[in-house]
Amino acid sequence: MPASSLILIGIITPTSGILGSLLWPQIQRTLSLSSITTLTILVLLASLIPLYGCLGFIIQSFSFRFGGLTTPGEMFGLAVIFGSVYGAFQGYARAFYGELIPRGEEARWYGLFSITDKSSSFLGPLVVGVIADLTGNIRYAFLFLVAMIWIAVPLLWSVDIEKGRIDARNYVYREGLT
Repeated sequence: MPASSLILIGIITPTSGILGSLLWPQIQRTLSLSSITTLTILVLLASLIPLYGCLGFIIQSFSFRFGGLTTPGEMFGLAVIFGSVYGAFQGYARAFYGELIPRGEEARWYGLFSITDKSSSFLGPLVVGVIADLTGNIRYAFLFLVAMIWIAVPLLWSVDIEKGRIDARNYVYREGLT
């Protein structure tokens, strides 16, 4: 793809993220979904992107000219879908996390959130790059991404949000305890 197309994708993705952040609360209200259900749906929708990329394994075997992220048009579609899902996901993830933070401790806990978020932004591409280098095909990295996303769903559903709220209310930071 030419640089101009990549720049356009760089504009489409965050624009779609903004629209997704505005649209998903409407969807949640219309369908009477809980926040955790909405977050789970967003996680599963996010997994469709690398899963679609895995179609390239099948597409390569045939002479199709479309499918599995092989054309520029698919990349533009991916930018819209990724942006709309990921923008809403970011908001819902932070809100979900915010439910579990003790009052007065927001800076400390959101700092931890930010550090882990930034480290995953480094480690994920590193692992994807290593997989692509070792196999010679980035589609194997898509399988890794699908697995990582799907692992998040049972972890997400294992969180007892009500117990987390109670624990957050009862939390007292004691400096210097050993």
